Amino acid sequence: MSSEPDWFWPVEPGPTLSGPTLSGPTLCVDIDGVLADATHRQHLLASRWRDWDAFFEAAGRDGLLAQQAVLLDTIGQDHVIALVTARPAWIATLTQGWLTEHDVRWDVLIMRSNADFRRSSEMKTAAVWQLRQRGLEPVLALDDDARNVAAYARLGIPCVYIHSGYHG
Repeated sequence: MSSEPDWFWPVEPGPTLSGPTLSGPTLCVDIDGVLADATHRQHLLASRWRDWDAFFEAAGRDGLLAQQAVLLDTIGQDHVIALVTARPAWIATLTQGWLTEHDVRWDVLIMRSNADFRRSSEMKTAAVWQLRQRGLEPVLALDDDARNVAAYARLGIPCVYIHSGYHG
């Protein structure tokens, strides 16, 4: 289990240069709806005027979706676990605290930069590009949004769809 990341970076449109070097096969895993049970905060997005700030501020109270966390524990140590989430970087500390509290295995945390308003699928496509630029090779992804599953497929990465019920 990792209590501290090897690195964290917010995804930007181009490559990022900070962080130590890891290499090898990589599993890309979403957080909300895959590892974190965000059911209690979905109502904040239900109206025409979605309260994204409150939605993300409440993420620290999410429950753990234990079956996926157990799956991460079974992945060989020769594989890198990259958490690729569209959560904004301004909740990085909250997210890292939640991961530590729930003893989730991970090596890399990739979050949307605070100024990034692209679709989740576009942000995750950029994250894969950045992973590959760093010598990591995504071999499998876990995601709960069919648009992200399709984006991974376009990149040649098999993706296991986890039905969270959050996405239409």
